[in-house]
Amino acid sequence: MLKRHWISLSMIGLLSAAAASASDAGARLDRQLCSVCHGPGGTTSSELFPQLAGQPAPYLIAQMKAFRDKTRSEENAKRFMWGISSRLSDDDIQNLAAFYETQPPVKHGKISDQAKYEAGRDIFTNGHPDKGVPPCMTCHGEKGEGKDTTPRLGGQNETYLKRQLKVFYGNERPAAMAMHEIVKGLSEADIDNIAHYLQAQ
Repeated sequence: MLKRHWISLSMIGLLSAAAASASDAGARLDRQLCSVCHGPGGTTSSELFPQLAGQPAPYLIAQMKAFRDKTRSEENAKRFMWGISSRLSDDDIQNLAAFYETQPPVKHGKISDQAKYEAGRDIFTNGHPDKGVPPCMTCHGEKGEGKDTTPRLGGQNETYLKRQLKVFYGNERPAAMAMHEIVKGLSEADIDNIAHYLQAQ
């Protein structure tokens, strides 16, 4: 019994060390490569680039591989991420994802328009049933925290969110088929409202 107990503790120790090692390797890549655009630890004040801090690792892995194989092809993916991702091995991608997932998300957003905020919250929470738009929180979480391959939206840069939602009108992100259908029921005003709500979470 005692022997099994020590074996279990040893396995836990090895798994913890492996996770720490992956995060350390990801931190090095963040400093050397990613922080130029995404900010230290994946937190940026730039509206051009997304916040990575606190993003679920499975989502980040899927996106980095989509950049690398060029299946994610919106304008800024081509301009910035195609070249960067071509330099990343599978291990690099795993390590970066492990690192960013553990970073605390930072909320930079403010409510500058209460009416837009309330309208965005209503769509995020209740959807647009008459337009075939389900509540966003069904997949993205109550406060847009994300999970698994579904991204964190809460605290994301407002301009970035609006741009990405409009990307779904086209075919540059083919893996997100559900979103291609959902945006058909969203007007430009709806997108503005949702983005304003989410950036403040």
